[in-house]
Amino acid sequence: MSNVEKYQIRLQQEIGNRASFMNATKWKALFLILKETDPSYILKVKLLLENEIRETTIPNSKNFINKKYLEEYWGVFELKEIEWILVPSKVTLERKNREELLVPKVMHQNIEVIEKALQRGKQFEYETSDLGLKIYGYR
Repeated sequence: MSNVEKYQIRLQQEIGNRASFMNATKWKALFLILKETDPSYILKVKLLLENEIRETTIPNSKNFINKKYLEEYWGVFELKEIEWILVPSKVTLERKNREELLVPKVMHQNIEVIEKALQRGKQFEYETSDLGLKIYGYR
C-alpha cells in the first residue's frame, strides 16, 4: 500500500469521526464571499491530519485544480481536508529593514462584515470570538 493510499484511509477515518459541514462547492462559495468582502484578508487554515496552523491569503479561482483541490504555496490539498479556517480580527505582520527588526504592523480585519455576508445565502457553520471568525469544515 502506497503512502498516498495510507493517507487517504487515515483521512476517510478522521472524516468519519466528525460532523461534516462543508463540501467543495461551499468552500468555493466561502472563498468568493471573502474575496468580495476584502481580497486582502489573511486566513489561518487547519487541515484535519495536521497539527500545524497555516497562514495564507484567500485563494483565486486559478488556485483550484479539478474543482476539489487547492494549490497554495505550501502544497496541494483537497478542500475536504480543511478542518477549519479562521479569519483573525487582528494580524500582526513582522517587518524588517535588512537585518533590523522593526515595530510589527498590526492589521485589523473586519469580521462583522464577513459575518453579515455569511448570513445570506448558503448556510455556514461558524463562530466568532476575540480571535476572529472561525468557519468549520468539520467538528
